[in-house]
Amino acid sequence: MQPKPILFFAVVGLLVVYTIANYSGGVGAPIGSIAPDFELKDADGNLVKLSDYRGKLVFLNFWATWCEPCVWEMPLMMTLNDTLKDRGFEVLTVSVDTSWQPIRDFYDQYEVSFPTLLDPAQAVSRGQYKVTGFPETFLIGADGHVLTHVIGALRWDDPREMAKIEQHLPVTQPGSTSSN
Repeated sequence: MQPKPILFFAVVGLLVVYTIANYSGGVGAPIGSIAPDFELKDADGNLVKLSDYRGKLVFLNFWATWCEPCVWEMPLMMTLNDTLKDRGFEVLTVSVDTSWQPIRDFYDQYEVSFPTLLDPAQAVSRGQYKVTGFPETFLIGADGHVLTHVIGALRWDDPREMAKIEQHLPVTQPGSTSSN
């Protein structure tokens, strides 16, 4: 019997177990789980909780003004928001910039209208959601469960991407409106 293959498979097996244990323990918002609730301040200093949006489909995007892919996808997110905002859909962005001024300048330059929250210590982005880079987006169902996790920028205005999101919009009864 040759010890080399046994040693090789033992090491590979340990690496697999280690990776699975660390990965599963390190994910802050796995698909199917309840999205971690958080509380951050908006530009007016108001405390906003993710749970304030329960009942809506939430497009939670982690970004920064210095992140080129974030800048690229922002107008696409605005198109998505404008298309779906009256159907129980809410874009909520969390910036990891260190102050409000670059965000205000960015919002003025690109005419962004959806809310953003500030997470300068990255306690929510990297702490609770285990974001590894920017942008990262979580689609959170009306019941608070994570439906999708996207790492990187996407063409959110693409009809195929919109259709994927639309399938998760809250169902409203005839004559009723979605509110919040």
